Amino acid sequence: MPLNHDMQVSSSTVPGTSDRECLESWGRHRDAESLRTLVERYLAFVHSSAMRRTGDAAQAAEATRAVFLVLARRARRLRKKTVLADWLFHVTAVACRKLRQERMGRLGRLWEWISRKPSPALPPDATLWTRLAPQMDRAVERLRTKQRSAVLLCAFLNRDFASAAKVLGTSERRVEKRLKRGVNNLASRLRKRRASVDPGALASACAAEGCAATVPENLSIDILRSVGASRGQRPSLMLARRTLNTLAWLRWRRRFMIGVPIVSVLIAILGGIALYIDSLSGHSRLIAEATLWWVRVRGWQVAEMARPWPTNTATPRFDASRVHNAQDLYRTTNIWLAHLSFRDEQWKALEMKRIGPMPNFVRPDGMWLLRNPQARRSGLVGVFGFEFDWTHANLELGGVAFTNVAARVKGNARSLYEPTRAYKVDLNKFVPGQKLGGLDELTFNSLVWDYSCLGEALGYEFFREAGVPAPRTAYAWLSASVTTRWEQKPLGLYLMVEPVDNHFAAERFGSKATPVFKPVTYNLFEHLGDEWSAYAPIYDLKTKATPEQRRRVIDFARLVSSATDAEFAARVGDFLDLDEFARFLAGEVLLPNYDSILADGQNFYMYLDPRSNKFGFIPWDLDAAWGEFWIASKAEQERASVWHPWVGENRFVERVMAVEEFRRVYRSHLEDFLSRLYAPDRLRRRIDEIAAVIRDPIAAQSAFRLDKFEQAVGLRPVHPSPGESPNSFNRPVHEINRFIDKRAESVRRQLDGKSKGLILKYPKEE
Repeated sequence: MPLNHDMQVSSSTVPGTSDRECLESWGRHRDAESLRTLVERYLAFVHSSAMRRTGDAAQAAEATRAVFLVLARRARRLRKKTVLADWLFHVTAVACRKLRQERMGRLGRLWEWISRKPSPALPPDATLWTRLAPQMDRAVERLRTKQRSAVLLCAFLNRDFASAAKVLGTSERRVEKRLKRGVNNLASRLRKRRASVDPGALASACAAEGCAATVPENLSIDILRSVGASRGQRPSLMLARRTLNTLAWLRWRRRFMIGVPIVSVLIAILGGIALYIDSLSGHSRLIAEATLWWVRVRGWQVAEMARPWPTNTATPRFDASRVHNAQDLYRTTNIWLAHLSFRDEQWKALEMKRIGPMPNFVRPDGMWLLRNPQARRSGLVGVFGFEFDWTHANLELGGVAFTNVAARVKGNARSLYEPTRAYKVDLNKFVPGQKLGGLDELTFNSLVWDYSCLGEALGYEFFREAGVPAPRTAYAWLSASVTTRWEQKPLGLYLMVEPVDNHFAAERFGSKATPVFKPVTYNLFEHLGDEWSAYAPIYDLKTKATPEQRRRVIDFARLVSSATDAEFAARVGDFLDLDEFARFLAGEVLLPNYDSILADGQNFYMYLDPRSNKFGFIPWDLDAAWGEFWIASKAEQERASVWHPWVGENRFVERVMAVEEFRRVYRSHLEDFLSRLYAPDRLRRRIDEIAAVIRDPIAAQSAFRLDKFEQAVGLRPVHPSPGESPNSFNRPVHEINRFIDKRAESVRRQLDGKSKGLILKYPKEE
């Protein structure tokens, strides 16, 4: 509504010196005279507001003194656009609240709230201001900032529109409009507080009574004396200090409330841009980094500091000086004491290097490609764009010292699990001729994924007893020293696995010249043309091979990809040792081991036997055997089909399984292994034997690991643990003995024709 004469307020002009000039003078001189003008100008205004809030003259005087001491402290930090009247009004409110809290205490305020009584009724002849005063300041606080400033300047301090416009940095017309709206809103808020008033009368009452409280004599002098004594430093008055603390907290709260949404929006925008850019490569970088940090965070959640082991003098200490060959080193129940020592820069060189993830490595069926053309190695880590370099170290194994050996982190998930990473050591790389019993390479596999800590060793032993050329194993208690970080720090129990190299080939196949491949592909023996260069990165030749031996891979790939069923059945035996492959496949299926040729096309070696010129297979990386692979639940893997054991499309295995001669040999080996090797009682005895050997070092490594181990091998009942989740480092335990019982029963029923078993599928095929 238009401003009418009833709503006009008396006005006065501001003396020549502005508020800003007074504050700048105080900042330069720090004497009381610099603030005298401001104290005289706003003393009645501040004291009247404090009087309305406290209702006590002494408290109002103390609050007023605190307000001006706060002004002296904060003067230099006030922004140029700060309206001093509005700022003083706000500080007065804070000071009065702190004064009330100080006088009453928390319990007093609580009791006052509990026992509060309705305000006493005002006499009928009470003046308008008497009725409005108790509610006035809270109502003014709730006005919008610009309206409140106009109301305080024009209605309470009686400034004219011209001087108010100068203070507010706007036009007189806008000041008039803000005043009108502010008074109207103030009247509306007072009506809600049961203090009905006309806007015009309200404006007149504010002008007449807003600053009319009687100021105690000498209050101005006391304030100036205190200001002069403080000289803008932290005031001695406790109320002023508490008010300053509250103002600081309010500033930070305001910054937080403003900053958090802004930062959140910026993060959302930047995240959206990054997500869009990453989507162009199939979110490869996001998946890689998320997986890395998931492994690390989950790993540290269950990690514990290992204790030194062995502490019992009766524990066997094996002497590596007596090792003359691989058989002496690799015995399943041996636990070797091994120690790696690094300088600081050598330890740092073990850290992961980033080369960028492979774009679009997630296949439509939900499985991941496992070969990055830009990486030196195949597997998950290479696809994520992570690489590990060799570094120098010293090794002591079984009391024998080896200097200047090459060491690096190895494995896929094992390489990302920082508390106990897996390591590979080459004795011969930097010191030619340095060997242990003719061996130059050692591997130390962490047992992070296998709660039983014996599944991998048991699996390799099973394959060897099945007539498959599988690596031998031994255990090692590994510790490490880093020059300025730690000395003899226990890392825990590791599994040493015999490397598949030319020494392995010489012992198993009679010649170091045996071609050994480590393929990584979902389509083994897919024909890619007649040039070896197309096959080389997929088949990853680990030893030397002649052109004729490489041609053998290409010719077999052509047969697998193009031959008719009849031709394939007639000729497959010329390329593939059917008996050996039947033994290998029967072992993979019985265990079962799906982190292999059966599902993701990795974790096996392939060799070309120079004696027969036929291909055979070697198992590798069995830590996810015995039902531990994530492709299906334990119950599903117990019932997995023996006649359709592959997951998804696997043309090579499918075509071989369709050959009647192979099915006959395969079934024969399944029957033999099931009765002779996969007998639950036999495996249970072997599990107990290995468990008895490794329990003490597991107990020294971690209470968490010991609890999971004892559940897994049947030393205590399986029970849920806090924080368990599927497919994590703290997942529910499955007892290996129970799994073997169920798996043996299921295979028996399938061989007897009483069950077809369960065909497992990739996640997105289900």
